[in-house]
Amino acid sequence: MHRRTTVVLLCAALTALPVRLALAEDGDGQVVLPGVPERLSSQQACTTAKGRDTSDAPWTRRALGLDQVWTLSRGEGVTVAIVGTGVSDVPAVLAGRVDAVDDADEDCVGRGTFQAGLVAGAATPGQGFAGVAPQARILAVRGTGVRGESDPARLTAGVRAAAERGAGVILVSAPLDGADKAVRAALAVAAAKDSLVVAPAAADSVPLSTAAEAPAEPAPAPPEDVLAVLDTGPQGTRPDGAPPYTRADLTAPGDALVGPGPVGGGMWTGSGASLAAAVAAGAAALVRSYHPELNAAQVRERLLRTAYPADLPALDPYGAVAGAEAPAARAVAVRPDPVRPVPPPDTAGARNTALLVTAGAVGVALFVAFLAAVLPRGRARGWRPGRLGTGGGGTD
Repeated sequence: MHRRTTVVLLCAALTALPVRLALAEDGDGQVVLPGVPERLSSQQACTTAKGRDTSDAPWTRRALGLDQVWTLSRGEGVTVAIVGTGVSDVPAVLAGRVDAVDDADEDCVGRGTFQAGLVAGAATPGQGFAGVAPQARILAVRGTGVRGESDPARLTAGVRAAAERGAGVILVSAPLDGADKAVRAALAVAAAKDSLVVAPAAADSVPLSTAAEAPAEPAPAPPEDVLAVLDTGPQGTRPDGAPPYTRADLTAPGDALVGPGPVGGGMWTGSGASLAAAVAAGAAALVRSYHPELNAAQVRERLLRTAYPADLPALDPYGAVAGAEAPAARAVAVRPDPVRPVPPPDTAGARNTALLVTAGAVGVALFVAFLAAVLPRGRARGWRPGRLGTGGGGTD
């Protein structure tokens, strides 16, 4: 009897261990997926493991209703920029659909490739995985150091470069600070180019240096025009110990996700708000493909308005694609003239005609009655004139 392969997802702590330890297979035949790293230390080599094959569909496929929304939109014609560690087009799920700015076609870490797969990975034989918008294109833009080191200046420059290259959706790999002048300047370029910027509302993990000493500082408040996304797991809640945040607009699946690595066709696992942002960026690509008449601000509003209601709305890709038109689109409609009541018809002429017909009918009836009384008497006298008398009349 065929035994279904069970995907066992690794916790975030395993991402810091050597990849070969995450590729173990236990005695029950359960497949253990490697954890995609966030960044690499100076002692770690670039990620070269090929991941593992699994035919199981990730939990997100059913949770997001992707099979249903794919009947309407698959993201065709939309380019999503990944501003992060770079994106490799070696994985079969991304082959032929990745463009790059400068050296961003190389992904030493693997996280940018993982994010790109969540956005636009295609279904391949033998794999149960597919991204949210499997026909979208990817624009790789470097927004970190080569080893994933945080670099705010490079991140904002990446947003600007992605917008100038015409990306309809821009995914950034780290939270954005709405109070930062450089961030606001880059977002002004994105707005002018009609690019929707999607960013995580929190960091992907708590820095090890602060986790054991004091509570981590929350991520800064994101800019108002950015779609700030927070991560949730299969139960719809954030994992215990998840990094704090200041403000978020939307939640999306971001815990125990499955996606491609930078080498080969195998699958990896990962968690974090930047991965939830990738899922939301894929949904934005679905909307932009199906509703090309909407601008970036309207797409953002549509994703929020059609989300599942909660303390923080939860992403609903099908509702965003198939839902009602955005209020801004309805507002341009011309207001119709007020409806005026129809005046009652003039019935005076009809009333007069009816009276004449009635009078004529009465006259005819009286004339017929008269003839009925006179004709028999005239016939009895042979049509001779009668004689008037007091006795009621006589004959000669």
